[in-house]
Amino acid sequence: MEKEFTLTQKLLILLDSEYRWFTLAEIEEQLGVSDKTIRKIIDETVQELPPSIHIEISRGKGVILHYEKRNVAIGEVISSMYRQRTLYQLLDLLFAEGGQSSLEELADKLYMSSSSLKKLIIRLNNHELKRYHLRIAYSMPEVKGNEMNIRYFYWKLYHDAYEFSGWPFPGIDQAQIHEYITTIESENDIVYFLNAKRSLSFLAAIIMTRVLQGKYADVPRGQYDWESSMLHSSVTALARALEQRYSIHLPMDEIRFLQAMFSLGQYNYYDDAKISTMIAMEKTNLVQIQEEKYQIVNHFLMLALTAFPAIDMNDRFIWEVGEFFEKLRLENVLPGMIAISTSNLTDYVQKECSPMYQRVRSCMQEWSLRYPDILYNDYHLTKLTLLIISSLRYKSKRAFLLIGGEFSIRHYVAKLIKNEIGDELIINTSIMEGLSDEIIQKHGIDFVISTFPLELNTVPVVIISTIPTKRDLENIRKELMQP
Repeated sequence: MEKEFTLTQKLLILLDSEYRWFTLAEIEEQLGVSDKTIRKIIDETVQELPPSIHIEISRGKGVILHYEKRNVAIGEVISSMYRQRTLYQLLDLLFAEGGQSSLEELADKLYMSSSSLKKLIIRLNNHELKRYHLRIAYSMPEVKGNEMNIRYFYWKLYHDAYEFSGWPFPGIDQAQIHEYITTIESENDIVYFLNAKRSLSFLAAIIMTRVLQGKYADVPRGQYDWESSMLHSSVTALARALEQRYSIHLPMDEIRFLQAMFSLGQYNYYDDAKISTMIAMEKTNLVQIQEEKYQIVNHFLMLALTAFPAIDMNDRFIWEVGEFFEKLRLENVLPGMIAISTSNLTDYVQKECSPMYQRVRSCMQEWSLRYPDILYNDYHLTKLTLLIISSLRYKSKRAFLLIGGEFSIRHYVAKLIKNEIGDELIINTSIMEGLSDEIIQKHGIDFVISTFPLELNTVPVVIISTIPTKRDLENIRKELMQP
């Protein structure tokens, strides 16, 4: 996505996060650009917004976004604006007829000069396409590079442009594709998330368009057991249906690519009984340590339990970790997939859950010493961090809260800590005559939370600010994790 539009997107998402005035200083900090650039972005954005959405700028107040939120998603507005960009229109045209038009003919179709089009292609080659190791030729413009990377790039492009509605593939029957995916769901008792199902339909359409153009993927068999995968027979049947519908031949590499992407799609099991059966099977299979795929899971579980003693190592958690590593192995089979795997939650997790994220990173670094050939990135660390955080079960403990000099706010601070920590922590805010080891033992206190140092021998003391910081809350969590 071009830099200017990326800034527009960030601006709208920021203004939409809260209905209030944002100061220019706040926006500068979030977008990382100057006051002058922000004003320019706002002026250009206002011209493209629909009449129902308005950006107001006020001297002394800042910037605010006005619109009625019922049935309006700012993401849909952003996608619509993106489709109007010449950059998108060029790439969409190249996807449909790449290599069939000269630079001059393509420029006429886009209502621009040949020199302007060449400058746009140069920028695409140096920025948007560079990450995917792709480039556009000049004489007969066409996206060139590894076929897998071309598909990944267009998959992301069309997702950004039609995330919520629309269908950019006129030669492919959307309803038929959805019907095929529904059949896969029915045969395997699963249900894809709505956005995942839409994303998979886009992918299927991209595959069919490329194959119809004579462009094929190359997926090495590798060490992955394709035939034993749950979706193997259903995806093979899908491939045969597509062959008949579009009068084409899908070689085994294309079937593997389809199978991999459908397996990586986000879905839930429809039947709770089936979930229970699969969880039990995974638990049984983990004892078969002669198979590497189970060694991979077991090794991580041991490292995770050492790093996070409070993990509730129940059957479902073990199964979910197994699912994670199964998908990680599958991503490693697909050329280039690891390089483009991203999550919009990574920045949040790295910032808001930093201590947990760093410990998960350490676990995976140690795990990689045994399995150096299996690659991963921040996207996978984000998924693991969220999985582990949601599975932590702290031992219920009782703490005494001591607020020095600000006793009147003790109940506010206690509630704040409870909201962040959860029901595993019982906080005592009562008034006591002194605070000795004997009194602590009498009231069954496990540790003390205080705004100033104390001399106690029987229980630990966690020092916090008058209003607890994120670090203070993390220190309290660490105390809950102690045996």
